[in-house]
Amino acid sequence: MPSSCTRKSLLGLLAPGLLINASAAIAMSFEDVSAAAGFAPSFSADIPAGGIAVADFDGNGWPDIFVTGFFEPNRLFFNAGDGTFFENAAINQSLAGDRCSVTAAADFDNDGWPDLYVGCRGDDNHLFRNNLGTGFIDVTPAELRHQPGNPQSQRTDAVAWGDIDGNGLPDLFIGIYPTSNTPDLNNPDNLDRIVLNLGNGQWQNVATGLDPATLARTALAATFTDIDGDGDVDLYVINDKLQGNSLWRNDGPGCGGWCLTDIGPASGADRPVFGMGIAVGDYDRDGMSDLYFSSIKEQVLLHMVSRDPLQFEQTQDTAGLDYGGIGWATLLCDFDHDGWEDALLANSGVPGAPGERSDQLYRNRTDASFDNVTDGSGLDLQLPSMAMALIDYDRDGALDVVIGHWNEGYRLYRNTGANGAWIAFELLGGAGISRDALGTRIEIETADGRQWRELRAGESRGSSHQLLLHFGLGTANEARVTVHWPNGNTTDYGMLAVGQYHRLEHDPGVLFASGFETLP
Repeated sequence: MPSSCTRKSLLGLLAPGLLINASAAIAMSFEDVSAAAGFAPSFSADIPAGGIAVADFDGNGWPDIFVTGFFEPNRLFFNAGDGTFFENAAINQSLAGDRCSVTAAADFDNDGWPDLYVGCRGDDNHLFRNNLGTGFIDVTPAELRHQPGNPQSQRTDAVAWGDIDGNGLPDLFIGIYPTSNTPDLNNPDNLDRIVLNLGNGQWQNVATGLDPATLARTALAATFTDIDGDGDVDLYVINDKLQGNSLWRNDGPGCGGWCLTDIGPASGADRPVFGMGIAVGDYDRDGMSDLYFSSIKEQVLLHMVSRDPLQFEQTQDTAGLDYGGIGWATLLCDFDHDGWEDALLANSGVPGAPGERSDQLYRNRTDASFDNVTDGSGLDLQLPSMAMALIDYDRDGALDVVIGHWNEGYRLYRNTGANGAWIAFELLGGAGISRDALGTRIEIETADGRQWRELRAGESRGSSHQLLLHFGLGTANEARVTVHWPNGNTTDYGMLAVGQYHRLEHDPGVLFASGFETLP
């Protein structure tokens, strides 16, 4: 039993076929449960748009779903815990905005209630503070506003939360998509922002000292992740129009606020694409981060080959993840519970193939390659998709998916093909760590080897997943669990039972190890 954290097992739900060999040829499958669940929000837009944020907004222990509507109202669907969702008209009204698209949820003030940041085009952006589960209050400060003046001007198209400065408060990235190919670099509405949360309603944009030409690229997705394993989160930004992606390395305090260096060109992470979505994972289980992002007529998988110096190589061809469609959201997660991350691509069409709009589902073969298993999966629908978010809405241990189908509404797809053991973790920070414990990395070890996951708020495309670290385990019946907290503390929980959610709470009282130097 660890002395540095409190452990509480929340649920002991066994997945069907828990100890069946996960390598068996069981089809990966999903069922559209939108109608039965009472989740069928509409969506309409005249530009690529859509956003999803999953969090337990009312504190009942079940993940809820917030979606933007652009021309339609923003809506929050509360999870009743019985497989259905319901709405509250007054709460929806408190989340109103005009032409809203991208969003991400996080508890920015550490009060125990997840909040929302929403990027809009016809209106100002909004920071909605959760009022103890009873509604939301717009508390947007000047540093987080983006209101260029008309619906055809620059728009916010990427948002993500992460604690850059390690003060225990989530900071915010606001990615801007200028409408001009030659944006005015002296106009701050054309520039991405990296805004530190200083607490007590105070915010500071620390991107003002960075290269404005880099900040004025057409951002469409972003995520905070500790890409170099040094214990602080970095920022990866996916840009459109072949302008090159940006990888902002976190270099610590100074530089008029905070030091950030774009190491995209030096590391190979700047790969030019018509970029639109991002997923971070470790598809080959070598202990290092891989980057899966979308584009037009190609999709890109960057495999990390070295952490020091940081270097990536392209592997989408050999891995089997390249696809000639128009890609949007990308996901890396273990859908079938065999212990290896699978992949899902949101697709809005295939140039030269009218009517072909099916999303693409891939099973990890465990040899650094994937099989396309889309046909018959239940995700092989001819619907244009853009936004995606992961959720375990029924808490059965299998990851389900919310998908935003452009101008066709949002749908909820239940994972019915998971076959194997699983374990999942919900985290609670404190004592200098954000309440969401953003940036925490969990490693598990079974007889089959090691896996890791990192807690992030904002990735995919315009969306944030349920704050849940989930592992498939194949035939394992227990797993050794080690938690690397973002302040450098490490806790060894020993062997934990599978088929359960575990709630892990940070306690600074005892250190097991100094932490991040132990990363592989």
